[in-house]
Amino acid sequence: MTSFQRLWLFRDYISSAIVTDLRYRYTRSALGGAWAILQPLAQAAIFALVMSVILQARLPGMTGTSSYGAYLLSGLVGWHLFVDGVNQGLSLFLRHANNIKKVRFPLLSLPIIAAGIISLNHLLLLVATLFIISLLGFAPLAAKVWIMLPVLWLLTMALGLGLGLVLGIINVFMRDLEIMVPIVLQLQFWFSAIVYSPSVLPELYQRLLLINPMAGLVQSYQAILVFDQWPHWIWLAYPAVLASFCFVLAAWLIKRSFTQMVDIL
Repeated sequence: MTSFQRLWLFRDYISSAIVTDLRYRYTRSALGGAWAILQPLAQAAIFALVMSVILQARLPGMTGTSSYGAYLLSGLVGWHLFVDGVNQGLSLFLRHANNIKKVRFPLLSLPIIAAGIISLNHLLLLVATLFIISLLGFAPLAAKVWIMLPVLWLLTMALGLGLGLVLGIINVFMRDLEIMVPIVLQLQFWFSAIVYSPSVLPELYQRLLLINPMAGLVQSYQAILVFDQWPHWIWLAYPAVLASFCFVLAAWLIKRSFTQMVDIL
């Protein structure tokens, strides 16, 4: 059988795994799936209060707290999609350890399960973000948004999940990554131009900022949702190449170390 034929045979397993994960995550909380929306929105509200109201931060060419709020939300929606992808990939093999050891199923189903969970979580946040941005006076349903938003969704999720898979394989052998990754993500957040405009930085630092692939993706979200502009091609090409490299590297690592992974799991 081809990989796709085997995946089709295990379609019930994939769908049930996605539903089970979401049910386990939200059924024991009073607000359920609302937490997927409330946490990012609360973070945006805090940053808007501190940066725009207290510190009087302003965006070049834009005035008002509402503009800054829309800028924050558009960047945070992409950032949380990326972080969710990294976290899903990081814990993927540990979460499914029992199945990996005891059940014969295509390993390709694991990243598909993770992608399904990420997409459902992101859909809730994306709808809430678009609604709030529209209330702030912007037009999140313009043609650019319909064309580019699915592309940005897939690119951001692929980058986060691809990187997470590589880290998840290493995490089987070195559990310190579970502690290190959140710290690195906090640093990466401040180098992604979410709470400030890259234009306030010197030109040299603006170029260095693009070493971080999420900086380009964040600016792409902000371009289509706030500034009504098309993203620059380099903002999309670099993350796409890096995401492809991560998936290839993850496949190679699994092929080389799967037997050892099963023994450790």
